[in-house]
Amino acid sequence: MQMTLNRILGAWAVFAALCVGVGTAGPAEATCSGRCAAWEAVEEYNGTNPDLPATVTEAQKFQSALASWGHSWVTDFGWADDAAWERDFKDSALGGTDSTWVDDVDLLLFAGHGNQSGIFFGVNQSDLTATWDESTLGDRDLEWLILDACNVLQDNATKWTRWGWPVFEGLHYIFSYDTITFDVDTRGEDFVKYAGRYDWRVRDAWIRATVLSENGTRAAYMRADDASSNTYEDHLWGHGSVSSDPDDPTTLYYLSWSTG
Repeated sequence: MQMTLNRILGAWAVFAALCVGVGTAGPAEATCSGRCAAWEAVEEYNGTNPDLPATVTEAQKFQSALASWGHSWVTDFGWADDAAWERDFKDSALGGTDSTWVDDVDLLLFAGHGNQSGIFFGVNQSDLTATWDESTLGDRDLEWLILDACNVLQDNATKWTRWGWPVFEGLHYIFSYDTITFDVDTRGEDFVKYAGRYDWRVRDAWIRATVLSENGTRAAYMRADDASSNTYEDHLWGHGSVSSDPDDPTTLYYLSWSTG
């Protein structure tokens, strides 16, 4: 009960500090309708990993950019530090709450630590790591998932069976990194700037955001298609064409690139 109360109070403090228009953010569930985004970011890892000073600021800038450049986009929730939970990413069939949170919005940013197995949290709710084998995304709503974390989309023979076939069930894209990445606070904002302000395709916006933010690393994305979809041409809702959902994908595509 105390942990839940802390999560609610922490979330309202973040939203109050931003002073931007947002969607409904409350204790019960994500309740957004329309063009909905959200974020989870971990700066303070409580000794389980080194702290990341830029992650929460990155998420706040991401939210502010959507308010400025998104066409009727709202941020439905933002969970920081101890309020960011692994169970939000876990499939509901496995005891998680993804259908209430992460998979109940269109666009989600996670900023924190990660590796090829998953993304890391600072509190155990109900685990410290959200892993690919417990995530099935897009079967409710999510189209675009940004995992701004190291090595999630590491380019090796297992990438298709990690964050690929087991995860994509309507999800269009995962944007992340092939290698390590650096802790910077501009990447989410730059993604929204190019996808929202300039109406770029989401794939191009992520490429641009990664190149602008650092050099010497390799960023990546994975996307899915079925016989009737064309996610290559995806834009954010309100900023160009959006593919139908690849609910039963037949093809996965992977691209990685040098940031400079």
